[in-house]
Amino acid sequence: MKKLCSFLLVLFAGVSLFGQARTAYSEFGIGIGTLNQKSEIANTTSASALIDEVRPNFTAFGARHFNDWFALGVMASYGWTVADDVNHQNQTRGLSVKTDMFQVNPFVEVNLIKFGKYHLDRKFTIYLRAGAGFLAFNPTPNASKTYPDEFEVETDAYRSLNFFAGTGVKFRVSYDYILTVGVQLHNSGADNLDGILNKTAGLGGKNDSYGGINICFSKALF
Repeated sequence: MKKLCSFLLVLFAGVSLFGQARTAYSEFGIGIGTLNQKSEIANTTSASALIDEVRPNFTAFGARHFNDWFALGVMASYGWTVADDVNHQNQTRGLSVKTDMFQVNPFVEVNLIKFGKYHLDRKFTIYLRAGAGFLAFNPTPNASKTYPDEFEVETDAYRSLNFFAGTGVKFRVSYDYILTVGVQLHNSGADNLDGILNKTAGLGGKNDSYGGINICFSKALF
């Protein structure tokens, strides 16, 4: 009886692994999207401010789908953000910034609808994505007047650990090509993404954030 149970356990494990191997595939793609920052300068999220300050973001990624719902991947991207007091609450303060950003983020992805290999009838899926990784940024702040006393100017290049979460929709446009439209929000892990640091906030200062919409075109290797 024990031998039979052991045999059935090994058989079940083998079938499970084979089933996952049958539905596993790799995916590689490129994309373009948008970036906006939320910071001491960009302190509102009105539609007009987002439109005025939106900037491009270029991405490349690779992912390994272990089955039809779970994947691990890495995404690299370069873009920049801008922020200007005239678009937000402190319209007469005169501060603005342009921040170049490069990041590499490993991520976990989950499809809410089974998708990919052997699912030709599924033309789309909704996915959830989360991860963390390396962020390098270089802010170039500017003051048309003078910087307020409570601000320390941060003009060097910096790096931090960022965290993000996102969601979106994947569309199957052919047998092995996929179009992805999604949105991601990042916690920068730093409080000087806008090139200024509020000295009065101390260690309790709130981290700046950034995010946007991404459109990616990828090829699945079955």
